[in-house]
Amino acid sequence: MCGINGFSWEDVGLITEMNQITKNRGPDDQGVYCDSSFSLGHSRLSIIDLSDNGHQPMSNEDQSIWIVFNGEIYNFQTLRTDLIEKGHLFKSNTDTEVIVHAYEEYGLDCVKKFNGMWAFSIYDKRDNTIILGRDQFGIKPLYYHIDDRGIIFSSMISAILCHKLSISPHERAIMEYLAHNLEDHKNYTFFTNIEKIPQDSLLIYDLSKKQFRVHKWYYPAKREDVDTRTIQESFVESIRLRTIADVPIGSCLSGGIDSSTIVSTLNTILTDKFNTFSLVVPGFFLDESKYIIEVGKKTNVQQFFTQLSEKEFLLEFEDFVRAQEEPVTGLSPYAQYCVMKLAHQHKAKVLLDGQGGDEIFAGYNYYFAYYFYELLIGGKFLTLGREMRKYQNNFKDLYPQKMFVFLLLPEFLKYHIWKSFTASWINKEYLLEKCDGEMDPRWRRMTLPESLSLTLYSTAIPHLLRWEDKNSMRWSIESRPPFLDVNLVEAAMSLRSDKKIANGRTKVIFLEAVKDCLPPMVRDRKDKVGFATPTDDFFRKKQIVDFCRDIIYSDKFKSRPYWNWKEIERLYNLHLQRKINIGDTIWKWINLETWLREFFNETDQNPGVLISNGSTDEHYEASTVQSSGRAQISVCGFSLWRPRKDL
Repeated sequence: MCGINGFSWEDVGLITEMNQITKNRGPDDQGVYCDSSFSLGHSRLSIIDLSDNGHQPMSNEDQSIWIVFNGEIYNFQTLRTDLIEKGHLFKSNTDTEVIVHAYEEYGLDCVKKFNGMWAFSIYDKRDNTIILGRDQFGIKPLYYHIDDRGIIFSSMISAILCHKLSISPHERAIMEYLAHNLEDHKNYTFFTNIEKIPQDSLLIYDLSKKQFRVHKWYYPAKREDVDTRTIQESFVESIRLRTIADVPIGSCLSGGIDSSTIVSTLNTILTDKFNTFSLVVPGFFLDESKYIIEVGKKTNVQQFFTQLSEKEFLLEFEDFVRAQEEPVTGLSPYAQYCVMKLAHQHKAKVLLDGQGGDEIFAGYNYYFAYYFYELLIGGKFLTLGREMRKYQNNFKDLYPQKMFVFLLLPEFLKYHIWKSFTASWINKEYLLEKCDGEMDPRWRRMTLPESLSLTLYSTAIPHLLRWEDKNSMRWSIESRPPFLDVNLVEAAMSLRSDKKIANGRTKVIFLEAVKDCLPPMVRDRKDKVGFATPTDDFFRKKQIVDFCRDIIYSDKFKSRPYWNWKEIERLYNLHLQRKINIGDTIWKWINLETWLREFFNETDQNPGVLISNGSTDEHYEASTVQSSGRAQISVCGFSLWRPRKDL
């Protein structure tokens, strides 16, 4: 895993500074290539071919094609053999070089041959173009800015902020975050004028004309005759491919079905003992320690654990906000940050994790509402009645039924409900203005396959992948999600809905496929926890309350246009009195406010606007740097240039 950077003019100093900012993504090596048309930079985390032969930027033999690459191509060895047979010469054993020669051989269609996760930039000097590309599901990030001068791109928004740009908070993104818990569901970011390359797409930039186009290259294939054995074999092969590395492999382990299945399957593939890393929350009713320990008893693993700590949170929160670069919707991403920190302390470099399992196999209870709708429009009334009854018997609640009824309401009535029931602390007039009256996309009438596609490409997976990438890369760890293997995803998406939801249960076919490899205690779980954290109680702890009060009662917080402060004060006090539980909402208040302070150098004359500066050779450990408007922060050995804040 690596950090990649570039822009369409020559400046060795500036590309070197961008590399420094992305160094946590690749601490093992750095490289630059510059000519009169382009500057490329790379920070390398060495995973495959640890020798100097893997140094980037990398070129073909005549140096007419250059690449910087972040990710892994798991089928690179097969592709390398094919390319050698076609006459291509290799100087390394890296997957990066396979991309270069595959591009020479197949052009833009080379990406259709890759199974992996990636973000890359190919500089083709033959026709003076830059190609930016991401994998099918957007596992690896890639951001860009285009203006009259040219194009700038990076794995990190912070690196783009090295450049002289006029950036402000993206008001629509902020209001969607506050009102709908939406992040990353479209191509804009929380920074105006900085966008992300869409997943499954290429951006082709013509350096001569300063014009670009975005080309969607991937459409999921429909697979025939998918059954339980297909799912089982596809999953095991996905795990096997993700053990390809020249460094040890480990795994995150939450105790849920997905991560437990990954660890149990890894146990059948790896011959040596491997490490797992987990968060435990003693005393919390959703703590999954017993399941984690049970998996450990049945596998050849060394288990490591961490816990949430108020003291560590207060020390690390700003670092977490800078690492994520954009607001997140809850405490769970910080808990994941703690797990990755634990793994870093034990020198892990590659971890497998379970993102995507619930989104491709319908693992959450709210998916029942869409399944009910699908049964209704399909005229399967008896099945609909049976599934509604069995869900009630299994889970003892009516949430999907209520959501199902809501989906059936006329759109004008949904819109009225949306306006009426928007959280009382949100400035509704501002929300309507900035969101153009657009409701949460999950409120549309959809079948189960349509809702799963929405979560895969828009409302769930994009932000889960961003959290995981930023948290793992903050600690120089490559995270690999086997559930997002293209073959497994296509197999899952080709299944009928009743293979995923049946008899009031979710993930039916996947559980059948993996039942023999799981400990019975985990296999027979009926609950669905997710990566739960005790957010409500956490935001009642004295040190955390003091921290939050300093933010919520500050003049800057009170003056924000996004909320009604008096209502926030009222609700916050009710939470402290244990009359209501709004921990996730409090998180959003403090996360957004801290993000605004960290990334935007606000003044009374120019609030909420960042004019980012050019490169500098000066390094400071102080909080503010008047000359450049940035500060170098060092926390746990991690350095990052960031916009300064007024203290």
